[in-house]
Amino acid sequence: MTKLASLILESENELAHLEALSMGRPILGYWDAKAAAKKLQYFASCGWNGQGQTSLHTPGFINMTLRQPFGVVAVIIPWNVPVYFFVNKVAPAIAAGNTVVIKSSEKAPLTSAKLAQLIQRANFPPGVINVLSGHGDISGTTLAHHMDVRLITFTGSGRTGRLIQQAAAKSNLKNVVFELGGKSPTVIFADADLERAAKESAYSIQWNSGQVCMANSRIYVHKSVAERFISLFKKNLEYVRMGDPTNPDVNHGPQADEVQFKTVKRYIEMGKRDGKLILGGEELPEHKGYFVPPTIFTDTPEDAQIMKEEVFGPVVNINVFESESEVIQKVNATEFGLYAAVYTRDMSRAMRFATSMEAGTVGINCTSPTGAFDLPFGGYKASGIGREGIHHSLDNYLETKTVLLKVD
Repeated sequence: MTKLASLILESENELAHLEALSMGRPILGYWDAKAAAKKLQYFASCGWNGQGQTSLHTPGFINMTLRQPFGVVAVIIPWNVPVYFFVNKVAPAIAAGNTVVIKSSEKAPLTSAKLAQLIQRANFPPGVINVLSGHGDISGTTLAHHMDVRLITFTGSGRTGRLIQQAAAKSNLKNVVFELGGKSPTVIFADADLERAAKESAYSIQWNSGQVCMANSRIYVHKSVAERFISLFKKNLEYVRMGDPTNPDVNHGPQADEVQFKTVKRYIEMGKRDGKLILGGEELPEHKGYFVPPTIFTDTPEDAQIMKEEVFGPVVNINVFESESEVIQKVNATEFGLYAAVYTRDMSRAMRFATSMEAGTVGINCTSPTGAFDLPFGGYKASGIGREGIHHSLDNYLETKTVLLKVD
């Protein structure tokens, strides 16, 4: 695992280029290789943490638990950040002693194929990590139904997650670990650092062309500062440079493919019908490809489809609020619960929101993609099942067995 981490770092530029070719991810700011290597370096030695416990509390017995691998684990990763998700799931699974069959997305198979080469060079035994490329309705369905797979983990859309869970239930009731979609809200109060809030929230929805599950696609700003915040937000999008993602000066690539492009455009048309378009949303004849500029809607009704469903593109809805009780109700009025954020200088208010927001991660005076290496990540409600992280993932891939030892 340590050798693989080194090989990934050596291949960073190639991996970035392959990502740009396959799904339009700009090579500028490509961080995935370093993050993947860091996870591998950690999990290379954390197999020692898979320990059970002992008990002398039953008279006449010395009892214990054993932590043992499931056996075959299936992994299905998304196309938006594939190298990181590949390692984030495979590293703890093999550290726990499992073998893995991992399916890459048909939208972004190139870096997974490259990682398969690096796995061979790192001298993993044959059959420990098996990399498949293929479509979800064939390869993914086969893994989800396969009777030899005892656990399946998936990051992606809620629709696909439901299909996998149904397949798991209908086959051998395999365990599932899911990180699914989001409709992440950010709340900005009048006492917030508006310049920072605007800069960070604009980056959140624009990064990777909005193709991020935890992008803050819903922003609620206090009525008294809404005009100034929106002006700052739009100003922070002036730095966006669309074009060839292999160009190191470009920071906004195309949508991953035609299907994703058409999906985002369909939601933009919904937004034009239900809300007020104040930026973007137009055709870009000067850019050949599936480019969507950062797009802002205001005054969108809370029950509008674009406020309820994940767009997975650079599209944000900004609405105003006046009271805490009003906005927390709006924040939680969705079946998603992956990430939420609040900007305020009032720490009592911040903690009220941290406990009230129905989300797996809450940022206070920061927003996605901000995270913590040593804390868990996952979603409330329809945004996932289970948590992943350096102190949680190993447990996902270990069964617990109780052993009762009678002492005569």
